[in-house]
Amino acid sequence: MREELILAHSVMAFENLNEVLVVLDQSIDVHSKMIKRYEDRLGVLLRQARESSDPRLRSAGNQIPMPSTGGSEPDLRTAVRPDDNKKKQDKKRDQGGEEKGWIVLESEDHSLKLATGSETLIASNEISILFKIIETLKSKLPALESSRKLLSDLPSQGFRADQRLRVVFKDGLPKYVLPTTEAQTQNQKKFWYQESFRIAVLK
Repeated sequence: MREELILAHSVMAFENLNEVLVVLDQSIDVHSKMIKRYEDRLGVLLRQARESSDPRLRSAGNQIPMPSTGGSEPDLRTAVRPDDNKKKQDKKRDQGGEEKGWIVLESEDHSLKLATGSETLIASNEISILFKIIETLKSKLPALESSRKLLSDLPSQGFRADQRLRVVFKDGLPKYVLPTTEAQTQNQKKFWYQESFRIAVLK
């Protein structure tokens, strides 16, 4: 997959339409694999929460449906998050710049949260974060698939598939397509120069 896709905004050049479709296919595949990986990790954490002797972690785990092991993927978007019932308390910060379970590190341009507290509290925070990440990735998949379909339909609207183009991406999604008048390199005529010559032998 092209490294420019990790940027918030990028302009990428392609030799033809098929190259764009390949990049989108790779992005869809990466998103699907990451969703599966994070769901597996979440399943492990939820099982630990339900088996934990710590009432706080067990309470967090009991609020969330356990991912099924029967082969079908759990619908994590409809699951109850462990911090839903305490949304107001979790958003409050005290005067020391701390949020429940987090230390907030801030600079002029960026803030960073450092998990703190017991292992149980850190695991509970990871569960909450994984839910949000999985939800975000799952919501992006339909947009990627729709973008791919729109681009694959361009030839039926008169667009030459062998045409060079530039695509503007925002957060990994194509937003603008800028065709050029250049054809694919391999279809352009090449100029060959050939000449024979002799070298005189020195005596």
